[in-house]
Amino acid sequence: MLPVWRHKLLVVRSDVWRGICADALVGLDDAYTKAIILDWAFQGWPLICRRPYENEQKDIDAGGVAVGLPLPSVMGKKRLGFIVPSHALSSFSGASWPRSNVSRPGLTPARLNDIRLLTELGTKHGLFPEAAGSLLWEILTGLPYLSETSDFDVMWRLPASKIEDPEVLAAFLADLDQAASKLSVRLDGEVVFPNDRAVQWQELHSARPDDEVLVKTLTTVELVPVRTLTDSWGRLPA
Repeated sequence: MLPVWRHKLLVVRSDVWRGICADALVGLDDAYTKAIILDWAFQGWPLICRRPYENEQKDIDAGGVAVGLPLPSVMGKKRLGFIVPSHALSSFSGASWPRSNVSRPGLTPARLNDIRLLTELGTKHGLFPEAAGSLLWEILTGLPYLSETSDFDVMWRLPASKIEDPEVLAAFLADLDQAASKLSVRLDGEVVFPNDRAVQWQELHSARPDDEVLVKTLTTVELVPVRTLTDSWGRLPA
């Protein structure tokens, strides 16, 4: 069975894509947007795993996977949702973090420097940043997702070794906060604990062990005490 988690990128088979996306094209008047959607799978661009709606659960139980396709603001910034049979999907194998010399319409020299700083931060702490949001989709497609006011959404997935010592995680969060103050854009995003439990990084950085934080997974959103994210959590230094 195809493993899925929140924000996982999946590629749909091109031979079934146009049938799957047909309903999304109903009512769309813009020919360019229609063409982009129709050719999405043929370009090798991925879809993203999303939380299924309640009325989709029957299709999920039958082997479907809830995925999304966000369009850039110039195409109405619509969020298209689909249920795709798992046998028509495969894991995306491309990069989700840009090189510092990548060329994209919204990646200005200042933003490329931001990418360099975050890459260096990840290297220092043995972590690999993953783009999300507008940054991710502009990297993957080259379409104009990033506006002048766009922030950077970045995910940091923590291996179990990074939460065994609370001082190690605290040091990373402190460095992340310091790096954020040097960027040309606002830094958003999440720290993702094992078992796909994601917490907004600033909320986690400012929390104490008994504080509740909003934890998201593919199927749930709940408030939980910080210390429940890891049995070995100690007091995070201020």
